[in-house]
Amino acid sequence: MTHIRFDDPSVVTVTWKPAGPLIVEGHAIILDNEGRPIEPPPAKVPGQIKLCGCGLSGTKPFCDGSHKR
Repeated sequence: MTHIRFDDPSVVTVTWKPAGPLIVEGHAIILDNEGRPIEPPPAKVPGQIKLCGCGLSGTKPFCDGSHKR
């Protein structure tokens, strides 16, 4: 197994938050089922994309905070 450096800017990390979103940090492109890029909504944290983990979001595949309600 190759050692991965988390401070390497080419590394994309995905953090699972129980009962919340999947947080993607780093340069990532989200594609629809036909391979077309989907523009993520503006992020509070630059370079961060939050993907829906609960299935309730009205802006799937992105999180809109519906898991909080």
